[in-house]
Amino acid sequence: MKIKKSNFIGSFVIVGILLALFGFYQLARAETEIINDFNANITIQKDGTLFVTEKIIYNFGSNQKHGIFRDIPITSVNGPQLNIYVSKVTNEFGEPYQYITSLTNNVFRIKIGDPNTLITGVKTYIISYQVYNAIRTFSDHDELYWNVTGNQWPVAIQNASALVTLPDFSISNVRMDCFTGPQGSTQKNCTFNRSGSNVIYSTTQPLNAKEGLTLVLGLTRGYINTTYVSPSQVSPVSNTSNSNKKFFSLFLPIFAIILIFIIAKIFTWQTNKTKPKPVIPRELKGQPVVVEYNPPDNLSPIEIGILLDRKLDITDISSVVIDLAVRGYLKIRYTVQKIKFWPDKKDFEFVKLKDGADLVNPADKIIFELLFNSRDSVTLSDLEEQKITFQWTIRKIQEDTIQYLYNKGYFDQAARDKRKKSKRRLSIVYAVLFILFFLFQYFLSELGSIFAALIFLILIILFLIIITAKPVDKLTPKGIATLKKILGFREFLQLTEKDKLQLLNAPELQPEMFEKFLPYAMVLGVEDKWAQKFEGIYNSMPKWYEDPTATSFNSYVLASNLILFNASFNKVFNITFRSSSSGFGGGGFSGGGSGGGGGRSW
Repeated sequence: MKIKKSNFIGSFVIVGILLALFGFYQLARAETEIINDFNANITIQKDGTLFVTEKIIYNFGSNQKHGIFRDIPITSVNGPQLNIYVSKVTNEFGEPYQYITSLTNNVFRIKIGDPNTLITGVKTYIISYQVYNAIRTFSDHDELYWNVTGNQWPVAIQNASALVTLPDFSISNVRMDCFTGPQGSTQKNCTFNRSGSNVIYSTTQPLNAKEGLTLVLGLTRGYINTTYVSPSQVSPVSNTSNSNKKFFSLFLPIFAIILIFIIAKIFTWQTNKTKPKPVIPRELKGQPVVVEYNPPDNLSPIEIGILLDRKLDITDISSVVIDLAVRGYLKIRYTVQKIKFWPDKKDFEFVKLKDGADLVNPADKIIFELLFNSRDSVTLSDLEEQKITFQWTIRKIQEDTIQYLYNKGYFDQAARDKRKKSKRRLSIVYAVLFILFFLFQYFLSELGSIFAALIFLILIILFLIIITAKPVDKLTPKGIATLKKILGFREFLQLTEKDKLQLLNAPELQPEMFEKFLPYAMVLGVEDKWAQKFEGIYNSMPKWYEDPTATSFNSYVLASNLILFNASFNKVFNITFRSSSSGFGGGGFSGGGSGGGGGRSW
């Protein structure tokens, strides 16, 4: 059936008019609501924890609603990620309100009210919660940059204020500032003053819808001992319905099992990360190991390490530095700074000997550029003090080296493509399951919670299957043959009985051989056995290594110092650094800092 153009246009206009009228009606209803007063009491603890009590006097007017939402973002631009723990929600008489907490898209929501009860008029909501990680740390001060009210309330706020209690009455050189208005505004329609251990902030005129109050408080470094608190260290409390309580009580044992499993995985990784455990394909299981006296195919130590266990270890990375030193590209200098009445500061310095223009291996080039970027020398402590984040570097090294091994035919490209397709399908399944999980949870019914619990259990099972799955990179027949030779080479490095070596027609042990194969012994986890083999043979310090503190030298001393070097290198590569922006120096604005958000009635 053909629709006439005039009828279509007429229907469109009618629908538009109805939508407009409904929108104006909703807007008119919203304008009848207002926040009479928004007051926050914020107590700063010595460890940086905030105890916050918000008193919100909300006027619903003649509208009939169930209660209010209070939304608080846990993330902010260039700021720390918050952890929030709600302790209680009451009225002005201390009587508890029903509430539910949730976290969606990094917004922590407190939904207050009874879905089966309608209210109207003026209601007082007193929300008490703890906030972790809110204090920002800078070189010259610690800072609370806090959005008190949030800038997302669709209603006006007649009056807003905040009372901040300092952890110490004697704190001096306190810096203060405040901002009002919509998001990004630098208006200062507010006042602030200090009285003893209290700092009081207050607006000087009402805030319109989508406007808020933001405070900035700076303290001299050292008064607050900030400690990062991870989400697993905080257990949010929420007054949920009975069905949700059953849901969480039902799956508490599952959460405990998962936590134990993850801790066990981390512990296993920590204990094995410097002593890699080979991943043996079924084609090689049960086969005898034939001793090899050289690394196969002239593979580098890092390539040997990745082929051995299919992943990049910190030892693999530090072996690149040792290998570059043995090949004459740099010198490693062990240094000790004497500090009176304090443990000596041990360090390692890298001195550039070549420009590295002829390096071909991806890992060699990345590490060499990292160490000697427009400089001729650098120490590990310099890298650590510069707060360099190496996550991107590690990922780049792993990606480039694995791709290099794919290009050389050691890994199966067809299996990789198939795995990518399976991963895309699994992502779609995960997305559908998550949507169903939240839909069932939203209705908060017994049946909905049961279905949500089943979906949650499926997600957990899939998660455990994924993290316990075998390594993703599959070896080709060439890769399997090469791995067999790698195992034979490792056997040669760890054999210590001279008569066994003679029976196997092993080459004569020379000092140069010890240096050449030392990086390989590190990634294969047998550097101690390799050093033992050269007892009485390797007694002079190599040209690529300096130790002014050494009174005697042998293969054991060098191996021990390189183990210390590996541990120090690991420490630097695990540095994390979080950059925060300050509310002082022209960088502050309304809606800036942590906290904030807003809320609405429901």
